Formats: sequence, structure tokens, C-alpha cells
Amino acid sequence: MILADDEALVQAAREGDPSSFNQLVERYQTSLYNLVLRHVADRQLAEDVTQEAFLSAWRALASYKGGSFRAWLFRIAINEARDLHRRVNRRPATSLDNMIEEGTIGGHEADLERGPEDQALSSATLRAIENCIRRLPDDQRVVLLMCDVEDLRYDEAAKALGLPLGTVKSRLFRARAAMRKLLIESGEL
Repeated sequence: MILADDEALVQAAREGDPSSFNQLVERYQTSLYNLVLRHVADRQLAEDVTQEAFLSAWRALASYKGGSFRAWLFRIAINEARDLHRRVNRRPATSLDNMIEEGTIGGHEADLERGPEDQALSSATLRAIENCIRRLPDDQRVVLLMCDVEDLRYDEAAKALGLPLGTVKSRLFRARAAMRKLLIESGEL
């Protein structure tokens, strides 16, 4: 079970074994980066925020009280992303020309093995979905990303966000309803 394994790695890291914390980083770096990327919508910023989240987790390891390490780490990352929003103004969106040049759309690598029509359709759909996610209120967007994109259980998301379980469920319900409405309006549903 990952939870028990996480606890053992955390304990070893607390006792001075940095390789144990490195294992936790390797285990969660992709999912943490993906969560942050969808929150900040910029690859470089997402890398920076992810790195800061791991550094903050390392520094705060003594304050970790058990439970889901993943949820604790995701909470740190969301807080880092929110701090970033407070520190800097929103940066303008990357131009479509730059995204095509880099082979990325919305922070995702382009699938070069599919035909151009399939790529265009899936890229357009992905952009529409990501645009709809960005239009959600922050509290709904974070819950949607944690539960539906990163597959956190409701109780893990509640712990990560410091919210009651019922609040997470209601925000997720409202986020899904808003997404459905936005996708219908955009013509994707």
C-alpha cells in the first residue's frame, strides 16, 4: 500500500535519509507537476512551483502529522501556486505560433504519430476543455483538478485543501455542472 510505504519513507527522511525523500519526489513529481500546470497554465511556472513545493515539503517534513502524504504535498503545491498568483500579475497567454513551434498545446506535448486532422481535433477539444477549466472559480477549479484530473479521493482533497468533506463534494458538483454548461456553450458537448 502506497500510504504505508509513504509513511516509512517520510520517517526515514526525517531521520536524515535524503534518498527516502527522493523516492517520494520521484513517486509524485509527475502528478504534482500536472496539477500545478493546470492551475498556473504555464510550463515553466509549473516547473518552478513544483520544485518550490518539494522544497517546502522537505523543509516542513517535521510538521507532517501523518495521513495521506500525497494530499499534504498537493496542499503545499496549491498554496505555492496561489502565492505565485499573488506575487506576479497574470502573464499573457503564449501565442498560438509559439505553441505550434514548440509542439505543445495548453502544456501538453503534441501527439506526432496521429494525422494532422486528428491532432487538430483533439488539440481543439483539449484547448476548449482547458479554457473552460480556467473559467471556473478558483475554489471549484482546484477541487475539479484534484479529484477529476489527479484522481485524489474526496477525503484526500478535503485534507489537502483544509476543507470539510461536504464542502469538497459540493464544490465538485458545482464545478462539474459549470463545466458541462461551459462545454455546451463552447460547442464541445
